[in-house]
Amino acid sequence: MEDHLTALTAFDRPQPLVRAPARPTQVARLVAAPERTFEDLRRDAADLGVSGIHPTAVKALIGAYAALLLVFWLFFGDAQTGLTLGIITILGVMFFGLLGGGILLADSVPRGVRGRSFSEFLDGQVSIYTGWIDGREAFAQIIALPLTLLAGGVVFGAIWRLTAR
Repeated sequence: MEDHLTALTAFDRPQPLVRAPARPTQVARLVAAPERTFEDLRRDAADLGVSGIHPTAVKALIGAYAALLLVFWLFFGDAQTGLTLGIITILGVMFFGLLGGGILLADSVPRGVRGRSFSEFLDGQVSIYTGWIDGREAFAQIIALPLTLLAGGVVFGAIWRLTAR
C-alpha cells in the first residue's frame, strides 16, 4: 500500500508524488566547516529575471518604512519618547535588514544573465503563488500599505505638532 501525495505549483498541473519508504535513522555528526561566502548563500533562480519581483520594489518597500520611521523621529522625537523610538529603530533595522537581505539574497538571477529592468518589470507579468499578475499590480500591492502608513504618520504628526501646548 503506497501513500500518494499531490504537489501543486503555479506552473504545472497537479502531479502525484510517492512517499519514499522510511530509512533507518542516522546519528548526526557535527563537522567543522569553513566560513560561508556570499556565493555559497546565493541561490540562482533561472526564471527570476523574467517572472519575479524586481529588487527596486523591495528597496522601495524598505525605503517607505524608513521614511515612516524618520517621520516618527521628526514629529514625536523628544526626551520622553527617545528611548521608545530608539528601541523601535533598532527593531526596525533588524527586521527590515533581515527581510531585505533575505529577499535580495534568496533568489538571484544567474551570473551573466541580464534581469529585466524596473520598467520591464512594471510592464510585464509576475508569478505569484496563485498564478500571474501584472507587474504594476504587484508593485501597487507591495507599496500601497507602506505609503498609506507614511501619509497617516505625516497627518498624525502634523496634528500633534499643531495642537501641542
